[in-house]
Amino acid sequence: MLDTDLSLGEPGSEVDDGFALALALADPGIELAAVTTVYGNTDLSSVTTLTLDLLHRLGAPGVPVHAGAARPLLRPGPPPGRVPAGTPVRAPASTRAAAVLVDLVRSAPGGVTVVAIGPLTNVALAARLDPGFAADVGRLVVMGGTYLSPAPRAGMPGEFNVWNDPEALRIVLDAGLVPDLVGLDVTRRVRLTRDHARRMAADERPFPAFAGEHALAWIDRLERDGEEQPGSCALHDPLAVAVVTRPDLVVWRDAHVLVSTDDALRGAVLADLSPAPDGADGPPRNARVAVDVDPAAFTEHFTTRLAGG
Repeated sequence: MLDTDLSLGEPGSEVDDGFALALALADPGIELAAVTTVYGNTDLSSVTTLTLDLLHRLGAPGVPVHAGAARPLLRPGPPPGRVPAGTPVRAPASTRAAAVLVDLVRSAPGGVTVVAIGPLTNVALAARLDPGFAADVGRLVVMGGTYLSPAPRAGMPGEFNVWNDPEALRIVLDAGLVPDLVGLDVTRRVRLTRDHARRMAADERPFPAFAGEHALAWIDRLERDGEEQPGSCALHDPLAVAVVTRPDLVVWRDAHVLVSTDDALRGAVLADLSPAPDGADGPPRNARVAVDVDPAAFTEHFTTRLAGG
């Protein structure tokens, strides 16, 4: 299942979360049982509305969407979003996200993969709701953090998803979930170019045309904000989805990860990539971190799947 703060469709917002949802639906190795929503790129109501709308655009209106946390565990939530006028407002499923996470995992212990591409608040709430949740999750893939280099903005010491709710990541790690962490060290290296976005915008099919138009606007905004790699945008969230069926796209290292919840270093992480073996003294393995990526192989996987191959 996919836990997302999707904002594709909101003017000037990030687009990679929408591409992640499209990839999850297009990959034959993934059975998308449900989507849960969380605040992040925009407010929860906007995320939920845009997610339901995108599922309709993708021809998958039957995938259930469950609204989740509207704010971090201990901090204020984001301001109201700007959903375009005329966007259909559809009702999500009645069960809240954390309860759905628990129910799905309980129904198939060890058989459910959760991909979290927004703040980890829903996952942390599920871990607190059910003490057996961590043991029963088959795999938790998280797009979040930066482990080999500093975060790109001095005013935001942690990567955006972790910075939003560092307490949630701490709960996830302390609960024994042992997530696969796909951070900025690798996601910044997989890109959607302006030329690719233009070709999508000119496509006659509904989703490519819609996504390409918004991707062009997002690339323009990144360039105005001083993007280090002009003419493209990073595909952070699609990489986290891609490694579900293609873990070979990245190089993994076992790690012991700590996260700062202090305001001065909010969301900053420290990764010991040489954790102590089981039974030995020292900090044990509590995560697996992606430390390298094959951008060409990812691009081939991403474009082939979205093209229907």
